[in-house]
Amino acid sequence: MKILVTGANGMLGRDILKVLGREQTHDVIGFDRLQWDVTNPIRTTDIVKQSNPDVIIHCAAYTKVDQAEQDFELACQINSEATKMLASLCADYDIRLVYISTDYVFDGKKATGYTEYDEVNPINCYGLSKRMGEEYVERICPHFLILRTSWLYGNQGNHFVRAILQKAKMGEPLSVVDDQVGSPTYTVHLAEKISDLLKTEEKGVFHTAGEGSCSWFQFATYILEQANLDVRIHAITSDDLTRAAKRPAYSILIPKRSLNANLPLLPHWKIGVEAYFDVIREGVNHD
Repeated sequence: MKILVTGANGMLGRDILKVLGREQTHDVIGFDRLQWDVTNPIRTTDIVKQSNPDVIIHCAAYTKVDQAEQDFELACQINSEATKMLASLCADYDIRLVYISTDYVFDGKKATGYTEYDEVNPINCYGLSKRMGEEYVERICPHFLILRTSWLYGNQGNHFVRAILQKAKMGEPLSVVDDQVGSPTYTVHLAEKISDLLKTEEKGVFHTAGEGSCSWFQFATYILEQANLDVRIHAITSDDLTRAAKRPAYSILIPKRSLNANLPLLPHWKIGVEAYFDVIREGVNHD
């Protein structure tokens, strides 16, 4: 397959290039933000027409959750309008579109977690912009995969795991919320799941997050354990933080469709953390 990846210099995009690049039958081409501004209709049309791909994996996104409350128009321009344009081109040229979405399309009121069949109800502007993107993909593109994931961290970029480690190594006391529960996801494992799905004829929405669930406090505690760092850590509530955007209290993603189709699941979130630290200890692919 010939596969294009938008946002290829991002945390997930880089791992998708590495994982899919191992497949000798794939021709995988990544574009960073400078090479492909997905909000530019002329550039987008030219790339799609000239490349003639079989698949486009759409990782490019506006992900600043709190800033999106002020920059909702920009968030929509990137997360929904650019996605609409891409979905239309994929429909016109019979291209399979893979759209990376988020657990933030849910309101977090269902404590047992969400399957692909549950009603969405975003409670912040970022989640709303991503849901709008989902709707465009579902409505316009015949051959699509919408992959909802959550709490991403990986071998590159800035994320929760790296932030916890940096603060801990500086000896700073840590205060982490204990009333938000979700499914941490290692980007390498998500990239491998994407590779698995591309080998099938599946379409529609799939929940693709690390197995199991935890609070941010439990996540941070396990990170410190793996790093062998003895740092004082306090559990706090969401109300103790001043944030512009509301977060869902429970955004556990249940992979019902993968279970029904007997498809491989992502490893447990703790295995993801352990794999991340294996990479750190090897001292490779980590900036």
